[in-house]
Amino acid sequence: MNENGELNILIVEDSEDDRDLLTEIMKRVHTPIARVEAHPDGGSALKAMESQPFDLIFLDYHLPDMNGMEVMPKAKEIQPDTEVVMITSQGNEELAVSAMKGGAFDYWVKGKFTKDALERTFNTLKTRLSLKQKIKTQQENLIIAERQRVMLESIGATCHHFSQPVTSLMGRLEILISRNPPLDDRDKELLRDCLKLSRRMGDLVQQFQNVREYRTVPYVEDYDILDIEGRPEKG
Repeated sequence: MNENGELNILIVEDSEDDRDLLTEIMKRVHTPIARVEAHPDGGSALKAMESQPFDLIFLDYHLPDMNGMEVMPKAKEIQPDTEVVMITSQGNEELAVSAMKGGAFDYWVKGKFTKDALERTFNTLKTRLSLKQKIKTQQENLIIAERQRVMLESIGATCHHFSQPVTSLMGRLEILISRNPPLDDRDKELLRDCLKLSRRMGDLVQQFQNVREYRTVPYVEDYDILDIEGRPEKG
């Protein structure tokens, strides 16, 4: 689905009449369609998928070079997010069930292609694509949050290792400045400069400690999982 919400459709059907019928019905639906491409066999369809993105494939089970169950995994390998609607003949419900178990999004029976059925399929598809994008965004946000957490933990560990020697150094410098017999003015001035720099280092360590207290809150939203008919089921 492109940025305008338009779908890219691939029809894989060896019957010219059925290809023409599906293409004609698609012209009548309200769902915006960017492109419809039709192929008579699995090989040419798979080759087209290597160069063009598709959101949905209408895939006939009986093809001249290979059957739909052979084409589907190859198509998913090329474009994993592309959904498949398997087209079967009347009375092949067992094939339809196998297709669904094999990863098909839906199945259609030849002779029952209607505008309303196509509209429902497209609406369910668009909802599913939107859900997938939302999940992908949330996963990316979680990865970013985890990277930030690791970074902050590293900062905390570094601050811990720095703070002890810096504190010890400042204490020793103060002892040297106030020792008896007293140091000459030049040595005292050098030690005071060292103490000043050590305190600045201590302030920087404290600032990093403050940063460590920051906690990222990744954007995670509850979402609904859709069944094949588009009915929401709470996940």
